[in-house]
Amino acid sequence: MKKVLLLILCILVLATNRLCAQNHTVTGTVTGKDDGMPLPGVSVGVKGTSSGTQTDVQGKYSLNVPNGATLSFSFVGYITKELPATGNVINIVLVPSSLQLGEVVVTGYQTKTRADNTSSISTVDPKAIADKPIPGIDNLLQGQAAGVQITTENGRPGANAFIRIRGTGSVNAGQQPLLVVDGVQIPDNIAPEFYNTLNPNDVANISILKDASAAALYGARGSNGIIVITTKTGAESESHISYTFQYGTNRKIPDNFQMMNAAQKLQYEAELGFTNGDIQNYLVGEGLPGDVTAVTPAQLLAAQNALIAQGHNWQDDILRSGKIIQHQLTISGHENKTNYYVSFEKYDEDGIVVGSNLGKYSGKINLSTDVKPWLTLSNNLNLAQRSTNETRDLYNAQNPFFAIYGYNPYEKVFNADGTYNLTSQGFPVLEALKNNPELDKYISGYNTTTLDLHPIKGLHISTQLGMTLNDYQRQYYIEPGSVLDGYIGDPAAPGEKTDNGSREFNYDWINKAIYKFDIGSDHHFNVLAVQEFQKDQFTSYSLSSKGFPDPSLSTQNNAAANTGTNSTTQSIYTIASLLGELDYNYKGKYFVTGSFRRDGSSRFGANNQYGNFGSGSIGWLITQEDFMKNATWVNVLKLRASIGNTGNFSGINNYQSLGLYGFGKYNDLSTTIPTQIANPDLTWEKKLKTDVGIDFELLNSRLTGTVEYYNENTTGLLFQLPTSQTVGFSSVFKNVGAMYNRGVDFSLSGDIIRKHDFKWSLFGNINYNQNKVTQLYNGANEISSNGVGVVKPGYSIYTYKLVRYAGVNSQTGAAQFLDQNGNVTETYSSSDAVVLPGKSPNPKFYGGFGTSVDYKGFDLTAQFTYSYGGYTYNNNMQVLDSWGENVYQNQSTLALNYWKKPGDTNVLPKADENSSDENNLIDYYLQKDNYIRFKTLQLSYTIPSKITKRFSVASLRFFITGENLLTINPDHFFGDPEVGIGSAEGGLVIPGQQTLFSYPNTRQFTFGASITF
Repeated sequence: MKKVLLLILCILVLATNRLCAQNHTVTGTVTGKDDGMPLPGVSVGVKGTSSGTQTDVQGKYSLNVPNGATLSFSFVGYITKELPATGNVINIVLVPSSLQLGEVVVTGYQTKTRADNTSSISTVDPKAIADKPIPGIDNLLQGQAAGVQITTENGRPGANAFIRIRGTGSVNAGQQPLLVVDGVQIPDNIAPEFYNTLNPNDVANISILKDASAAALYGARGSNGIIVITTKTGAESESHISYTFQYGTNRKIPDNFQMMNAAQKLQYEAELGFTNGDIQNYLVGEGLPGDVTAVTPAQLLAAQNALIAQGHNWQDDILRSGKIIQHQLTISGHENKTNYYVSFEKYDEDGIVVGSNLGKYSGKINLSTDVKPWLTLSNNLNLAQRSTNETRDLYNAQNPFFAIYGYNPYEKVFNADGTYNLTSQGFPVLEALKNNPELDKYISGYNTTTLDLHPIKGLHISTQLGMTLNDYQRQYYIEPGSVLDGYIGDPAAPGEKTDNGSREFNYDWINKAIYKFDIGSDHHFNVLAVQEFQKDQFTSYSLSSKGFPDPSLSTQNNAAANTGTNSTTQSIYTIASLLGELDYNYKGKYFVTGSFRRDGSSRFGANNQYGNFGSGSIGWLITQEDFMKNATWVNVLKLRASIGNTGNFSGINNYQSLGLYGFGKYNDLSTTIPTQIANPDLTWEKKLKTDVGIDFELLNSRLTGTVEYYNENTTGLLFQLPTSQTVGFSSVFKNVGAMYNRGVDFSLSGDIIRKHDFKWSLFGNINYNQNKVTQLYNGANEISSNGVGVVKPGYSIYTYKLVRYAGVNSQTGAAQFLDQNGNVTETYSSSDAVVLPGKSPNPKFYGGFGTSVDYKGFDLTAQFTYSYGGYTYNNNMQVLDSWGENVYQNQSTLALNYWKKPGDTNVLPKADENSSDENNLIDYYLQKDNYIRFKTLQLSYTIPSKITKRFSVASLRFFITGENLLTINPDHFFGDPEVGIGSAEGGLVIPGQQTLFSYPNTRQFTFGASITF
């Protein structure tokens, strides 16, 4: 028995030694090839098992592994490396991965890697738009991508931006790109609101589709490019709760010109022989005659000194320092088979003038659950309410941003009895801001419900129902007893109220299949098939009444009578589409993509309701060739080209192709009246796009960039074509014009220093674009644009047409002009206006550049935007630098430099209050709007995790941000050279074309903190 036990013991010992011999401990250090520094946090695992560890702060690791096992080393930004676990010490050097080829781009219908992509698609890092004191994603995109021109409308809280991708693509149809959010195509007329609906901190990916290969996927809606936004989903990790807070202030960007103070303005008036009403009132109050010629010089001087003593700056009275407060709470994670992401945001911004503010509440719920291993159900809900108090922006006395300049500095805010002073404008804007409120409210959101199936390997089938809703309500109230009510109201029924609004509901049903398969090891295919149907319903209302018993009773049921302008409208459109796309690549080096889409739309004529849109593209990954193996300094070199056609669906009335009728009455009988002539041939504007590009990465991917040439030809531009009066109408909407945009996009980024704890990068992009109108309808030479520009074949769209200013007659002080033939004349005539080649609102170059520094938890980012080659007609300068005509209102100090005696040069014409300069459209007020703007500076610090983990805090970050910090204006533009709209109410909405006292841009400073548990 003892022998048996001894034998068993020996066997156990031998077996134990054998088992111990089957495992051994491997140690080592992991470094990066780019800088030779240790890499902490590298995942080190045994392939095929769950066993693994991570490197420490010195890049060291230790892991017990079985004999014969394979070790895997992976780290973000580096190529994963695998090798047999032979030996006890294994030191690894990881090679940086390609920054571009592994990047994911979203086309809206599917995702691709840069390696497989043959299209022109720019992506924007979500970090570049996060934690900024700007609520709209459209404004945050400024300067972020080559070929994407972003111009903010103005500085109003919540103002949108004009977005132009590779130039202006139309005249009368839409010019904005299509917005796609989480796969849902947002209707064009409410897309601007959805840029404000989304919370920038919820964004996971932004892809901008520019060429035909990418945009043709959207067929009739892809002409102006596409912006695809994907929001965040729950992470496949432990749950996280994050809270972010921001507080800041904003103020008007300081002017680069000076307004006259009280003494200067009174002197200017005296020189022109003008007497203001305040001097007359002072004299009468002193018991003297109101006629200045009937008093002594000493008495007149005393009156002037009294006005000088009460001088002030109206900007101090009307403007204020605004306030910005933002709260955001996010909960995300993974539980069993369900991912979830929930966020809530509250954003409040006070504008820089009383009566101007923005309040926003938004929420998002993204849920995804694996019902079966082959079936996933997801739902994405985003809802927001936004309220804004608006100010008037017409060029009149109701506009506070004209008042801050136009009110005279010696005019009081209040009269002696406490009432508002009417001023020389006859209207107290501060009283109007209080007693004539305008409130706009938006409730908008979208919901997508998606069912994803993976029945067999490589096949993905999904059906998605997307719904969007935008509800708009506006209230404009002229309170009874207000100054404006006294001017325009009915004394028998004081007070007026207008309620108007609209509701738009859209659903988009998409069924698609994606099949990926290989033939052998060299041939790789990706097939996409889509069926889509979209329907949009729009309703609106307007109700106006008068006669309110008290300012506090402002609902329509309290009014005495309606004003006869009540109305409702309703319209519907539908789009039905089929789409197919095939991607093929051979050995990961040669790529071919082709797509075809057929759209049918109810908007267009019976003869052209369906359109076909297709594209083709090729790519060659040159660095995969054998002859490039020795060029180790070239990490990526890819050549691609594309061609295809797209359409423009937006900006067109739903019933533009139909013959329409209106109803009225005659002798108390109902009547039917034709209101629009039919055009059964009306169809999409079409654009043929070609693109050639090179993507590259050099020097261990330290230097990355893209260069592209594009040519876009638009045909079938929509115009109102004059027709014979015998048909009962003067014009009909037809496809008759053409133009092109050609240019180059170039983007470049480089890592100057790339160490583990110290990174310094530079980045920038530039676009050169040439626009030219090539055809109008028969017999048309040009079409006027807002009185200062034209649409004319052979010229850039909106090229200016003005009378040329020729200076001042040094002997008489008279203004001089050039007539049509270039002869000098002292008589202004609008018929002498000529087209000014090369002068339009369209810049020749625009883009952005900046730098980022990351050092031991500190992050510093600086971004600049710029524009060169555009011109703006400066109405502000014409009003404030008039030649005497506007002597009754304040002027800039430039107006003091006018002709006074023979021989004066480099001066304005002789000042004369009877001149008509303000109505003369001359190129003297046409200015270059070139600028470089220090757009954003953000400094943040993240507390080391070894400290925060002691308090169960995963991350704690503090940051400060400045916006619009500095503007370099080399051509001395009068005012802010970044011009959006001139006046929304005045219809001056072509970006950069004119100034006219719109809400000024602001400078912002915010402080924030973000904590994650």
